[in-house]
Amino acid sequence: MRERRLSKFSVGRKLARALASDHSFRSGRIIGSMCTAPHPFAARVFSKHIEKNLGDPGLSPGAMALEAEAIRSLGGLLSLPDAHGYVVTGGTEANILALWAARERAGGRGREVVVSEAAHFSIDKAARMLGLEIVKVPLGRDRTLDPAEVEKRLSPRTIALVGIAGTTDLGLIDPIEEFSRLAVERGLYLHVDAALGGFVIPFARELGRTNRAFDFSLPGVQSITIDPHKMGMSVIPAGGILFRSRELLELVRIQVPYLSGGETALPTVVGTRSGASVLAVWALLEHLGRRGYRAAVERAYELTDFLAAEVRTIPGLNLVAEPVTNVVGIGAAAMPCERLASLLREKGWAVSLFPGHLRVVLMPHLRLKHIKKLAADLRAVASS
Repeated sequence: MRERRLSKFSVGRKLARALASDHSFRSGRIIGSMCTAPHPFAARVFSKHIEKNLGDPGLSPGAMALEAEAIRSLGGLLSLPDAHGYVVTGGTEANILALWAARERAGGRGREVVVSEAAHFSIDKAARMLGLEIVKVPLGRDRTLDPAEVEKRLSPRTIALVGIAGTTDLGLIDPIEEFSRLAVERGLYLHVDAALGGFVIPFARELGRTNRAFDFSLPGVQSITIDPHKMGMSVIPAGGILFRSRELLELVRIQVPYLSGGETALPTVVGTRSGASVLAVWALLEHLGRRGYRAAVERAYELTDFLAAEVRTIPGLNLVAEPVTNVVGIGAAAMPCERLASLLREKGWAVSLFPGHLRVVLMPHLRLKHIKKLAADLRAVASS
């Protein structure tokens, strides 16, 4: 820390220089992220209420009431309007809370959690923190899970299954209907990581893009991760964790006696919790409604279809899977994918690289002009 202060102008100039090399969603060049530019209304609400800390909920009863409304809205989207939960920092915290609840529910009867090998890294992180053992099920040739392979890996030590609704690598949907059947039959906890898909699949079903069930309409599902700062278009940080029952939520509460707003039990991993994020989520759910989100998902699918069609026409490139959500996986036959990613990055594209393919996520900040330019650059680098 310097001894003498700098003017706001000087600090602002230093800040601008330091951030000049950062990517911006507004550029349309970020094509590998599952986050997006926050909706301007959400950003305004966030900025206005930035002082609120819901880690001391007694100080903000109004904000807590609006959070409960937001959770009811998200629950309704996921087929359970009376779900219980909170707006948290993101999918990682939500997944930690879900597996924590699963461990407590099991009461020491086992430690194994069965997941797809495509599960998000936060599942491994949660297992390390909670002393759980992850059992990973290999993907089939079509890059999806075979329920029979999942069932083979269940044991007397299994306490939970994790299904993914919108896999990190390709946006695919696990056979969660079968997971639900297994969970009910075996008395297992089923958590669904729908960090991306939670704001996509319900509207995809309405648009006739998929008929896959993944949410609380399935009796075995006990908790769901859904991220408003992804396709929910809210500010960062804004994840969500929803539980089927209040009893599950109670398993992860910690009593805190010294808060200014009075003694209470906190159910989140973090203590200090952004009330501004919560209010931005609530405001955007109210402002956009189902119609607004459905339109955003429809636009995302239009871009997905356009990019997929372009990739099919480019010699040397291929789709590694047919898109199910707004994620396109691009493989390359003529060069290593690492080389393809490097060439695109040289042209200014921020693309995600996975073993054997590139990932493009068609998020709301992207427009058709961006994807046309991307397709042209893909064609150029594929032939280089």
